[in-house]
Amino acid sequence: MQRVLSQRKKLPDIKNKAGASGVFTRKLQAGVNRIRYYRAKTNMKRMRLYFVVLLLLTMSGCSIVSVGYNYAEAYLRYSINSYATFNAVQKERIKKEVDEFMLWHRKMMLPQYVGFLQELQGIVLAGHALNKEDVTRLRVEVRKLYVKTLQPTVKPAASLLSGIEAAQIEELVSSFARENGKQKDKELAGSLDEQLRKRAERTIDFIENLTGGLTDAQQDKLRELSHNLPFATELYIRLREENQAGLIALLKNNGSERDIAAFLSVWLISPEANRSPEEQKVLMSFESAAEEMTVSIYGLLTERQRKTLLKNIAKYIDTFQQLANAT
Repeated sequence: MQRVLSQRKKLPDIKNKAGASGVFTRKLQAGVNRIRYYRAKTNMKRMRLYFVVLLLLTMSGCSIVSVGYNYAEAYLRYSINSYATFNAVQKERIKKEVDEFMLWHRKMMLPQYVGFLQELQGIVLAGHALNKEDVTRLRVEVRKLYVKTLQPTVKPAASLLSGIEAAQIEELVSSFARENGKQKDKELAGSLDEQLRKRAERTIDFIENLTGGLTDAQQDKLRELSHNLPFATELYIRLREENQAGLIALLKNNGSERDIAAFLSVWLISPEANRSPEEQKVLMSFESAAEEMTVSIYGLLTERQRKTLLKNIAKYIDTFQQLANAT
């Protein structure tokens, strides 16, 4: 935890950005910082709402999960408003849609996350070696949860975007470029060996958050496995930039709300539709290799580390159940 706190950065004025009333507590400020830190650390590349789905599972401590989720509405409003300068009417719409989304999410999606975690818990409790079929099934389920979580955001996002002005579109262009530039600086800087080294260290940190400390031998093996995993980050960023450019072109051409919603739906539900056969082949190869790597990593864990993993899963299940039942 000390490592997290030592790397916090000062946030912009969240009150003004999010349109929130009153002054945020220090606990909220710490919670938001931790969410932002872990979102960057685990390399979540997709839309900001995705962090509500599964990123919380990577946080070291259920108290952070609770703080993060309970203040997610304010953080999401802040995030959305950071893309462009919205007027008072638009901000009120954003607040309304985010509030409704989080109420729906708490009631409908958190129980499904619990079900996913219970399935994961059952695999670990079974005590047998993890196989690729297990990992594939879990990956498919994560993808389904991701789509289910974001589907309700398509229509309100399209409605908002269909009414923005030219100056706001240019702000959106700048925001996309700024975020993409930050990720490139973080993950594509240096030689390929340096990029692979950084990815390996992120993987080690991620595993240790769930299982406790790894031995030097385990860390060396993880570095070897990560080094042999195809490096697809540059392709993922490029594809996202192409989708962003397509969205901007649609907005500049005064695309209808229906057209924008259709574009966002394809981006969300069937992104392969906008990929070339070669690009799709590369990404499928990466996912298959990542599944095999997951099997190998699980095989490295000691009995103590698997017990720690089970303990953390149980805590997350309990936390999500409490959040789902909260009013």
